[in-house]
Amino acid sequence: MTATKPEAERLAYTLQEVAAMLAEPVVTIAKHCRTQALRGAYKAGAGGRTSPWRIPPAAVEHYQATRKTQ
Repeated sequence: MTATKPEAERLAYTLQEVAAMLAEPVVTIAKHCRTQALRGAYKAGAGGRTSPWRIPPAAVEHYQATRKTQ
């Protein structure tokens, strides 16, 4: 039996997970990572062009608190 970490202890989310949480397209979340709208987002692995983005929970919380509502 493997135990999973509670959401509060997560170190980082993937683009797909954040896109689902924020109800935005994955390409928009990737843009937010590149422009640092999601502060603290980083490239995993070697950090190269094809490395996947990782987004800390604090970055998602900050984005939700500061983004303009439509």
